[in-house]
Amino acid sequence: MDTRELEALIAVADEQSFHGAANRLGLTQPAVTRRIQRLEDRIGASLFDRSTKPLQPTPAGHRALTEARDLLRRLDGFTDAISGNTKRQGPFRLGVSHGAAPLLAAQELRQLHASFPDISLTIKSGWSSELLPLLRRGEIDAMLSLDGPNGIVGGIQTRDLPASLVPETLLDDHIVAIGPKSARHQPTSIAELAKHPMVLMPEGCTFRALGNAWARKNGVEFQSVLEVSALELQIEMVAAGAGYGIMARRFCMHSPASNRIRILDIPGMNWDMAITLIRRTSSGDLNDIIDKIGEIVIRAGQVSNLDHEQMLSAS
Repeated sequence: MDTRELEALIAVADEQSFHGAANRLGLTQPAVTRRIQRLEDRIGASLFDRSTKPLQPTPAGHRALTEARDLLRRLDGFTDAISGNTKRQGPFRLGVSHGAAPLLAAQELRQLHASFPDISLTIKSGWSSELLPLLRRGEIDAMLSLDGPNGIVGGIQTRDLPASLVPETLLDDHIVAIGPKSARHQPTSIAELAKHPMVLMPEGCTFRALGNAWARKNGVEFQSVLEVSALELQIEMVAAGAGYGIMARRFCMHSPASNRIRILDIPGMNWDMAITLIRRTSSGDLNDIIDKIGEIVIRAGQVSNLDHEQMLSAS
């Protein structure tokens, strides 16, 4: 198989057009089209839905992209090994879910760069449900995720992940209720909490869904809700006294506003979570980088390794 056809496949998918792929590869558009057609003839399936704009891969195209990315990356590694170049080079694409982001901030990324100075690192941030399909398709090489209750990542139980993905739990975490440290009296039950203004993420957020479900189970509902679209903004609003929130414990402890918020001891509002690193089984040549990310995250998590009771007494 001609690797130039695989490069064309990836370029068309990334640029979402034959014209964009031609510019990227320094070819004419007909030349790119011919490469894709030869690949489609060899595979016996259409790789792109040409009726959509922007251009989108077909199911067969998604599968071909995953294999093409892996194959080209392994070929690069083969060349380096034969030439005696032992330095890790080339691109590495990491997905980081919003809830896990504070554990891989600027200081941690500098540590990663110091260990692998020749890699080209791309960070893709988003919700786990957005990142997991990218990982399955090979558009990112690994992802750091804040797992939902009962081991759910991206809406899927970790035990039900496809065999091509391997999860590794790095740290425990919890979803908790938080309030401003400046408040003279803090609520001690869901009924009391529901009487206060709430600063929450939009509907669909796991944190908010758990809080709503617990409130309904106790016969109450949140009356006043201020919606924000970023977790750090939510913490800042709570710290400023705009209301109360529901947040991941480690995110709170790594926040610049950690000394201005308090984690509340409200019965029933302490849901188990986990920080999970997920890799693809075909990414064996990237395991040294992925392992280093795991080490860095675990080390960063030492700051927030206090258990819930110690946190409460410390605040």
